[in-house]
Amino acid sequence: MITLTFEEVILDPEHYFETPHDILHYPGFKGVEKRKILKAWALDVTLLQVCDEENMSAATEPRLLSRIHQAIHQIETGL
Repeated sequence: MITLTFEEVILDPEHYFETPHDILHYPGFKGVEKRKILKAWALDVTLLQVCDEENMSAATEPRLLSRIHQAIHQIETGL
């Protein structure tokens, strides 16, 4: 298994993880780091959605932002 660093993953979470669920279960990061990575991914998706709404051709998976928020909630509530 390749060891990832927080510094590289925070810059482009989607490059390293297919789903938010994968981040939750990655053993190499603490909860605080996972939360920050998910928040960064949520911001990326939000910005891409804004681009898409302005016809700037940056389509994203419609439910991805919801799944990211669910993963953040799991971290915050300890589920």
